[in-house]
Amino acid sequence: MDEPIFIIGSDGNLTSVQKNTYDREAELQQLINDHPELIPGMGDIGEGESIRWLLVQREAGIPREDGGSAWWSIDHILVDQFATPTFVEVKRASDTRVRREVVAQMLDYVANATLYWQPGTLEGWFNSQDEEPDQRLLEFLDDAELSPENFWSRVDENLRSGRVRCVFVPDSIPDSLIRLVEFLNEHLRLTEVYAVELPQYVSADQLPGVRVIVPKLIGNTSRAIANKSEVPSAPKRQWDEESFFADLGERSDSACVTLCREILEWTRVQGVRVVYGNGKRDGSMILVAGPPPNGYVFASLWSSGGIEIDLQYVRRSPSFQEDETRLEVIRKFNQIPGVSIDEGRHSLRPNLPLALFVDDPARHELFAILSWMAGRLLSDLTE
Repeated sequence: MDEPIFIIGSDGNLTSVQKNTYDREAELQQLINDHPELIPGMGDIGEGESIRWLLVQREAGIPREDGGSAWWSIDHILVDQFATPTFVEVKRASDTRVRREVVAQMLDYVANATLYWQPGTLEGWFNSQDEEPDQRLLEFLDDAELSPENFWSRVDENLRSGRVRCVFVPDSIPDSLIRLVEFLNEHLRLTEVYAVELPQYVSADQLPGVRVIVPKLIGNTSRAIANKSEVPSAPKRQWDEESFFADLGERSDSACVTLCREILEWTRVQGVRVVYGNGKRDGSMILVAGPPPNGYVFASLWSSGGIEIDLQYVRRSPSFQEDETRLEVIRKFNQIPGVSIDEGRHSLRPNLPLALFVDDPARHELFAILSWMAGRLLSDLTE
């Protein structure tokens, strides 16, 4: 029989509360959905730093081939303030799959998600399930290292590189699962693996309606922390014109480099400001309409060979705050041969290969759209 825990009230009375099983797995899932902070801090996150969770999606679909429909679903996708995608799978102890099978299932999910989820997938889920996603993200990242402008890019970067976290959440953890979790977390270098036991204690007679949850973290061994701390992480890098074009030249053909230089020259003529990013691996050349400290980011060029149309940011402007005006941007791009942007991404940041625009008439149309957007944004700042 499980030992009870004791609560001493303000009146000094002692109340015993007994461990109680969850009637349904859905109860445990809802508990994580409503209170993701029940998952404790894990890994070596730094002295005085507490982990914070952002719920991205519940029952997130995972394909098993490029462009395929969802074949599996993971119970919850969370991200922390360090932009680490976290896969959470809930199982009751009464489910026999809480043993070895659930580990294989989780690894299947992660292997396919990191391969087949497209950039922007997690951001799109988050934006679609929150009424004010920008404000919520801003509050979540308060005092964090990452800014809202580069948070989702880092999420995608971590997902592609396998810097993710797997968390099993049962109400009781069998010894066989403990051994597997600790072994995996100690020997996997980039991917973290944990289990969090969430038993509940109740006393229906003396404390009606009160539940006591006592999280217990498994897998955060000193050996796992030491091994993962040895994995070198790419340092922050402040990009500039020289480093951006050097990296672009190594990763793209000369036509893409020429196009980016033409865009840079166009910004100088149009009065568009250029800001270089500080991504660890990919350089960015960010186009901003308006002088500091104001201005609207409306496009970003990446040294990996892409151009990002920043519809998420321009919706803060009077000219593009209505959905229809941002849909107009998408429709203008979709008239260019080879371009196909889903209109459902009108509040996101669709990314397109620069190679689509190196030749006319696509090149001409690209400059026409950028000029049209910049003109409207600059007018907003002068009115």
